[in-house]
Amino acid sequence: MRVLNIEDDTFKHNDICKALSGCGIKDVEWSNNLADGWKQIKNSMDSNNPYDLIITDMYYPGEPGGREEQSGDVLIDRVIKNKITIPVILCSSVNTRKYMAVFIIAGKETGRQICRSL
Repeated sequence: MRVLNIEDDTFKHNDICKALSGCGIKDVEWSNNLADGWKQIKNSMDSNNPYDLIITDMYYPGEPGGREEQSGDVLIDRVIKNKITIPVILCSSVNTRKYMAVFIIAGKETGRQICRSL
């Protein structure tokens, strides 16, 4: 399973990698800003090797070296708008009720497979 984790905090990224590793998932790529993360998503789609899962924080820079903003919100809106079927997990301490259904909307079958494998 190939995972993209978009998170600007190195410690949180490492914790997510440890949790995934405990489930047997070792192929985790990382981005710490929206611009680079979006490029990685688009490149994976264009190369016909899409990620199996995207994990995103809510607040991180929109661009390299930028200030922290609500980039997770922007990312999820882009995924939906572009009809990308990669499941997205929003992993944040921010109230994310608005996106509780996104995991189901974006990639139902893959989402079910991921849930079974975890």
